[in-house]
Amino acid sequence: MEKVPGGQIIVPLVAAMLINTIFPGALGVGGPATALLRKGGQTLMGLFLIICGSQINIRQAGLPLYKGALLLGMKLGFGAALGWGVNAAFGSAGVLGLSPFVLFCAIPSNNSSLYIALSGEYGDATDVGAVSVLALKNGPMGSMVIMGLSGAAQFSMGDLIGTAIPVLIGIVWGNCDREFRCLCLRSEPVIMIFLSFAIGATSNLGVLFTAGASGIALAVLAIGVGIAIQIVYNVLLKKKTPLGVAMGTVAANSALTPSIIASADRAFEGAVPVAAAQCATASIITMILMPFIVSFFDHHLH
Repeated sequence: MEKVPGGQIIVPLVAAMLINTIFPGALGVGGPATALLRKGGQTLMGLFLIICGSQINIRQAGLPLYKGALLLGMKLGFGAALGWGVNAAFGSAGVLGLSPFVLFCAIPSNNSSLYIALSGEYGDATDVGAVSVLALKNGPMGSMVIMGLSGAAQFSMGDLIGTAIPVLIGIVWGNCDREFRCLCLRSEPVIMIFLSFAIGATSNLGVLFTAGASGIALAVLAIGVGIAIQIVYNVLLKKKTPLGVAMGTVAANSALTPSIIASADRAFEGAVPVAAAQCATASIITMILMPFIVSFFDHHLH
């Protein structure tokens, strides 16, 4: 898994698709195996949302808060604008194989781990601290909010509350108990591996081939959003930085978002496999390219 970008999500996702393609009934054997490996998605997502919430530091203030709020607002804003625009112009089918659904799932996300690593090289402590605010959009919450506001999806209040409760548990517990926050951070890879497998178990390898070219298009679009954020971000900061463009990544865990949204609005169930594969493809491409893109912008700023 360590040899593949985003391997903790990509490898189990593809492994489950492979098993489901070759041995379609194998994961339906029953008992704890099926409960975990095929039907465990909702339970594992609840744990994942607690982990996301635990990493939000409500004590963060000052410049880190300002930077984080700017990046969060722009990332969600561009994600909303693209999703709404494509939906208005092309309908639910979208364009170039990219539906509004996958845009809502992918564009609001970004690779937080890569952002932290790039902040350590090209930024300072205030850039790293901004992650505490950016963590608010981890998981499906940001996507659900902008989809609900646009009318692109129909979520009941129960769905939104049910998604928010695990996040709030994580926020409260993580801010009251630093050891719990550290425990969640260490536990995240295990949860991600089995959650990714459970989502992959609902699909097959044919979906990967269907999503290939459109996944590349999604990556290019995400990088374009990062460049736009870079321009606006530096207008609003006194000290110039190349880290705005780092928002042009797609989070590996965005591949899990379509499944969660579909559990709240069944109208999207049929679109989940392709959307998940597109998000996974885009996450790999943007993860590989972004360090070079940030370096390019850093060179031109200095």
